[in-house]
Amino acid sequence: MNALARKSDRELRQKILVVDDEQVILDLLRRVLSREGYQVTTTTLGDEAVRLVSTGRFDLAIADIGLHRLDGRDLMMRIKQASPETALVAMTGYPASEVVLFARDYTDGCLEKPFALAELLRAVRSALEERVKLSGEAAAIASTSS
Repeated sequence: MNALARKSDRELRQKILVVDDEQVILDLLRRVLSREGYQVTTTTLGDEAVRLVSTGRFDLAIADIGLHRLDGRDLMMRIKQASPETALVAMTGYPASEVVLFARDYTDGCLEKPFALAELLRAVRSALEERVKLSGEAAAIASTSS
């Protein structure tokens, strides 16, 4: 395979942003998701996450709801405002009822820490499949209304 074909493959890979204030979590998720073929960007900073989704395309953002410096729920709402087409998966170590309700109402999935890597991959695939399905439906509606 030549360099141009490899570049095309990379450009077609789905992009995932991971936001957590624990570097060890970011490193683990980057390794696991990259091995699955995703392009992964990580950050510990909420403002940087919003800037990243505002200036680039991400298919999925995975964010910890229990961030220390910023309320993760606020972060997820800001990501959704900046990039409505980006799917969201919440992570939490504090599955209180209000967190679970938020995740159910505003995200495409929720992972309770600690989670198995198989759960992570299931949540990622499900959120991305739903995003593709919804974008396909939107395109079909747009083409019939033209």
